[in-house]
Amino acid sequence: MSLPLIITGMHRSGTSLIASLMKVIGVELGDRLYKADRFNVKGYFEDLDFLEFQRSLLQESCPPGDPGWPDWGWTEQESLNVDHFKTGLTTAQGLIDSRNTQGGLWGWKDPRTSLMLDFWHELLPEARYLFVYRLPWDVVDSILRLNSGIFSQRPDYAIRSWAYYNRHILDFYRRYPDRCLLVNVNALLAQPIQLVKLLETKLNLSVKSELDDRAFQTIYDPNLFQQLPPDRPLVRFLQHPELPYLSILEQLDWTADIPSHFTPQPQSDSLPLEIYPLWLHHEAVQAKIQLETQANSASGVGEIQAECDRLREQLAWMETSKFWKLKVKWSELKGAVARTINPKSSQL
Repeated sequence: MSLPLIITGMHRSGTSLIASLMKVIGVELGDRLYKADRFNVKGYFEDLDFLEFQRSLLQESCPPGDPGWPDWGWTEQESLNVDHFKTGLTTAQGLIDSRNTQGGLWGWKDPRTSLMLDFWHELLPEARYLFVYRLPWDVVDSILRLNSGIFSQRPDYAIRSWAYYNRHILDFYRRYPDRCLLVNVNALLAQPIQLVKLLETKLNLSVKSELDDRAFQTIYDPNLFQQLPPDRPLVRFLQHPELPYLSILEQLDWTADIPSHFTPQPQSDSLPLEIYPLWLHHEAVQAKIQLETQANSASGVGEIQAECDRLREQLAWMETSKFWKLKVKWSELKGAVARTINPKSSQL
């Protein structure tokens, strides 16, 4: 029996990691996958045909000229023309047919699918969905560290698109809970086996269950998946009660099959919103000062190293000089004479 599993979630939320895990347990994700690059050194595990189809259709469905990032289907109006999706029905059916004939468990991974869930549900009513979410500040941090695209100029686009994507996921999950799994990637990293069990018990999928911690460690590199400490200004800022992001995170956790273990910090002493830009600027200044201090320290270490190298060269020159050789010979001669005169001294 052929059955599709669709893996999606906001960009930079760990969907690639989860897709790599699905591949290990037997989900066929396609033969032509988007290649790894410096932004995702482990690979994206995205079928190029599905990726390019969704990317193109979402761009065409965004309001023309509206600022934002149409490549992700997000613009400031947050108003996709879903009626335009119908123009892609033939292409989408062709993609399904090309993969559906393989039999067994197959699927694809692309964050953009989060905005096209109803479109695919009409074509694949039997499909199962694996939704991945990540703490909002970690997503923002990951996007901004890429230092690319419009997000370098408008960092607020990162958190606004996080909210947009996850609102779509929550809406779909609430309508079709029996066909969906919603997992927080931070919590999943501590218990990957639980996800396999949920795929079998809740979604009734037949997967390879041989996954163990050792196999998972070959997939997961903790150095590539950073989490911000709770005292960072960005973390506290995005939890501000006047902003919607903590509320969305709480809804995700209430709904999730594997929720995060995040506990909000008390907001009784929260700063006014207008203070946070100054706070963030202060943090940036402090980071710059720290880097300059480290650079100066590195320069001092370099000077010491250069002096050590100079002394080594001088010592090497002295050891090759005639004077040095005569001195060594003279010391050896004195030692031999001393041992001859007083044999016991050689035993001291």
